[in-house]
Amino acid sequence: MHMSPDFKPSIVRGPLRPDLMQQEVLADLLEASARQYPDKTALIFGCRQLSYAELDAAADRVAHHLIEKGVRPGQMVALWLPRGLELLVAQAGIAKTGAAWLPLDEDTPKDRILVCMEDASAVGLLTRAESLAALHDMPVAIWAIEDLDVPVSGLPQRREGALPEHPAYVIYTSGSTGKPKGIAINQGSICHFLRAENAVLGVRHDDVVYQGFSVSFDMSFEEIWISYLVGATLWLAPKSLTSDPEALPGQLRAAGVTVLHAVPTLLAMFAEEVPGLRIINLGGEMCPDAVVERWATPGRQVFNTYGPTEATVSASLAILQRGQPVTIGKPLPNYGLLVLNEQLQMVAEGETGELCIFGPGVALGYLGRPELTAEKFIANPYAELPQEARMYRTGDLARIDADGTIHCLGRADDQIKIRGFRVELGEIESVLCELDGVGTAAVVVRQEAGMDQLIAFYAAELGSQVDPAALRQGLKQRLPAYMVPARFVQIEQVPRLTSGKIDRKALRAMALPAAEDNGESDVPQNATEEALFAALGQLFPGVPLRLADDFFDDLGGHSLLAARLVSRLRQQAAFAHVAVADIYRLRRIGALADAWQPREASAAVTGAWHKAPLQRALCGVLQALVLPPVLVFQIGSWLLPFFTYHYFTGEPDDSRWLAIAWALLA
Repeated sequence: MHMSPDFKPSIVRGPLRPDLMQQEVLADLLEASARQYPDKTALIFGCRQLSYAELDAAADRVAHHLIEKGVRPGQMVALWLPRGLELLVAQAGIAKTGAAWLPLDEDTPKDRILVCMEDASAVGLLTRAESLAALHDMPVAIWAIEDLDVPVSGLPQRREGALPEHPAYVIYTSGSTGKPKGIAINQGSICHFLRAENAVLGVRHDDVVYQGFSVSFDMSFEEIWISYLVGATLWLAPKSLTSDPEALPGQLRAAGVTVLHAVPTLLAMFAEEVPGLRIINLGGEMCPDAVVERWATPGRQVFNTYGPTEATVSASLAILQRGQPVTIGKPLPNYGLLVLNEQLQMVAEGETGELCIFGPGVALGYLGRPELTAEKFIANPYAELPQEARMYRTGDLARIDADGTIHCLGRADDQIKIRGFRVELGEIESVLCELDGVGTAAVVVRQEAGMDQLIAFYAAELGSQVDPAALRQGLKQRLPAYMVPARFVQIEQVPRLTSGKIDRKALRAMALPAAEDNGESDVPQNATEEALFAALGQLFPGVPLRLADDFFDDLGGHSLLAARLVSRLRQQAAFAHVAVADIYRLRRIGALADAWQPREASAAVTGAWHKAPLQRALCGVLQALVLPPVLVFQIGSWLLPFFTYHYFTGEPDDSRWLAIAWALLA
């Protein structure tokens, strides 16, 4: 492309730091910190904790037994465990074999587990003993962590031949064709990213870092492995706490957490300040100005990171400050970003186009998807160094201003982010259309109840009756929870553009049907049920409410909606005692109504007090009689040593009688 002399290309590079690109694998980072800080606490989970030496030894045991079972560098091991120390020990154990892990959330449907494992050619699945029975028909080896974290006889087996080119992990994201797509990141790329990002963040060995992300979300690397890199302490939150913005701030303060990685949505809902935080690292979704105004206080750094999984977690970073626009900043060391037009030519500075990323973090492509890989991972004609040879087309619209700051302007396609996770709307639509009775379907993300939510619109097949509850259950069996829409709306036909594509703009503007008194909802029987139904009606407008409904399975609730429900009820003094943990524990609407009856203990005490004037009078008399001697005894016990000493050492006539008096009273 011919460029005029005045043309300023829309490209920006981060600082060149060859020292951050070392020939290493993930396990090297953990082992180095275990040697340097053996007695330092590495992990805290409830009442349990592990030092770096203990974590390293436990991971060695797991690695030994996996190697004995044939696991080798370059292979893939699926990881399906609940939050806790065992999960991170298992993750580190897989890393120590030189193999890669495929992380799966605890609530991942079995069908999706199988699809991802087959696609990644996983050689086995590591889980807990109680899950073995449910997975007995898996066509791969299944191992229990309880059987692997056991003593080793003789010297433990060590990894051999692990290289920076071998995969370290694979993350599956939503795919537009209805099939998830896997992105494998190699050992060298993730090790470089950890060093490059922390060169800007500045996490230190004396930090306490909050660990709240799922390990299937690659922002968890910023929490876990940057901490391992520098020898910091990780404080693991239980699952119920990770999505409770009412309780989480107090727990962060109590634990002395100094570094918080979070999606802006969660931070915006925090009920109170956490003064001890010196670093807040945001990512996963657009950051509102209000979050910056509230949290970017003196003495604290607030960062905004940007980057898709295909470029290894993050590629750029901004330091956010009050009164300044929120951007995605500038590239991390050794990364570069540029903006291209539809002809894949670089646009001029300040013009809008598709954002592309180059540098050592760019993945090799999608597992088993050569056509999609060729479309999204392309040669970089603007490369100046070997690590810049390929670039990734993000699908995000952006512009780069005169000082090299990057402004992200949204998507150019149907991919969205919901609660930090990337979602292809086409995958949800594809699965939805395979369910009985559904003719066509379209899914959009809309602002409902003050947050982004997925809304599914569907047209039923001729003569079919479709129950939205059945659609929800059908999707839950095949998709992760974050991909199941909050609401299902039946329409006559899905609106389309003249090109035949779904008219998502029309669906986002379409008025949702109001709640109808059609007998589907239960009638509240008391004040508590009325308050609960009113709050639920605001969060799930038009959805029938029944006392037997499960907040998550039947209504489509999730962690943020649970927090909103509790927040709305707590605005009434009678419900100051309700908690998000109650929703996870009880789940059913009727059970919540029973547990959340207004507490009238204070009124009962007041009534009893007024009914017993004689007892109150007697109590006051007894206190008046007993209190003076108690005070005299207490004071005398303090002064007796002084006066006794003074009696034997002072002048004959000064205070001997006073000393005798105090001695007798004491």
